[in-house]
Amino acid sequence: MVDGSVRRWTQTSPKNLNMNSSDDKVFVRIMYFLDEMICNTSRFFLANVAIFTMGLHTGWPGPSLPKILSDEFPYDVSNEAGSYITIVGNLGTVFGGLIGSLLLDRIGRRRTMLLIALPQFISFFLIAMSYYVFELLYVARVIGGLGEGMCLSIIPLYVAEIADASIRGVLSTMISLTVICGILFVNIVGSYVPINIAALSFLVFPIIFLIAFWKMPESPYFLLMKNKPEQAECILKFLRRKSNVDEELNALEKDVKRQMSESGNFRDIFTVDTNRTALILAIGTRLVQQLTGISAFSLYIQILLSEATQVLSPQIGSSIVLFVQLIMMSLSTLFVDKWGRKPLLLASAGACFINLFIQAIYFVFKEYTNVDVSVIDWFPLVMMIIFIIVFSLGLGVVVTTVSSEVFSASIKSKAICLVNVAFALSMMGTTKFYQVTADEFGLTVPYFSFALTTFLGVLFIYFWLPETKGKTLEEIQQRLKKNKKKTEATIKI
Repeated sequence: MVDGSVRRWTQTSPKNLNMNSSDDKVFVRIMYFLDEMICNTSRFFLANVAIFTMGLHTGWPGPSLPKILSDEFPYDVSNEAGSYITIVGNLGTVFGGLIGSLLLDRIGRRRTMLLIALPQFISFFLIAMSYYVFELLYVARVIGGLGEGMCLSIIPLYVAEIADASIRGVLSTMISLTVICGILFVNIVGSYVPINIAALSFLVFPIIFLIAFWKMPESPYFLLMKNKPEQAECILKFLRRKSNVDEELNALEKDVKRQMSESGNFRDIFTVDTNRTALILAIGTRLVQQLTGISAFSLYIQILLSEATQVLSPQIGSSIVLFVQLIMMSLSTLFVDKWGRKPLLLASAGACFINLFIQAIYFVFKEYTNVDVSVIDWFPLVMMIIFIIVFSLGLGVVVTTVSSEVFSASIKSKAICLVNVAFALSMMGTTKFYQVTADEFGLTVPYFSFALTTFLGVLFIYFWLPETKGKTLEEIQQRLKKNKKKTEATIKI
């Protein structure tokens, strides 16, 4: 299959065309680039079925939690128990990341990704069965978290390794975009369909992924790590649709050999300067993202909107917010490889800080004064939409790209595992913090707190984060080495 595809596309490659008209050559090259984008996106779409299912799991508490706390659910559930149902899945995310990192370099990226379908299927099946045994709901969320952790540790890495540098940023941002598609889908379906029926309908997606992804190729990086250059060359020809990939193959072989010459245990992540810097960057950007409160807002979105405004029903309001997020993340894919990672993150975090601070002031007047704010009851919904817009343009999509780019091949799987552990713990922490402070003090305290931590995130991005736009994975490694002393000097200043 691979060789046939290579021969077919080689015949139409612009490099093999002999055309006299310069306009025709430009036209053909443009069409070839667009065709390459479509082909890579179609392959990437297969992997994204698992990401879409992860989005279903991530967004499931949004429409489901109000039902669980109501008379619609067959058991009486307190707010405290509901909060643990919401966040317990993150424990599974931690272990899922560990399992994924252990399997990545042993059985390969492709086979590890195929295993994701199992916990995703089991999770939704147990959610449906929780109508008969309530405790299965906790088990289902943990198992769903396993699938989420495996997705986060494998798919961004796989995409970064198979994609050309010129479109790697676009494809990586589509991961976050697909998660939002899943969250929006479950918010719509879950708002109007009983929990058990919706869960049973979601079982189809892990099955589709397993069937569709079965024929996808292995990563050339992994094949070179296992001393299989012939297979890596064959896969590269298929991915690039060229008959001659010697230049890229030779460069990859040198990169992998150099990176693999460094020992790849967990200790090296902390003792090797470049690895330690990359870990700080990846965890730091992920923490900046979560400390805006985005996970708490997403998981409690319907409850939050019902408490903050009466201008629209929580079901419609949450769907509008998520739809806006989907649109803005789609637009952001046009900018990530044009404007760069750092400018987008900096602008996004700065705008989020301003937005959260303004919302916090509004809730001060609403909750701690006698000022009548009912005339602007629409204000929280509008500000939440604006928050989602500015968040989506940078923090919502670029963070995943940064995590997939900055690590050396020798420690990549282990380092991404640690990043995902930090991600899961930060989701748990911010979500629980929101629930406790909102219940005890109202919305003012969590909004002021998230505004403060977001401001600190702006400083981190400005002083620490380097630009990786348009660079190969090896060039990024060299950049981290060259800039280490310069970055430390800047921070001291």
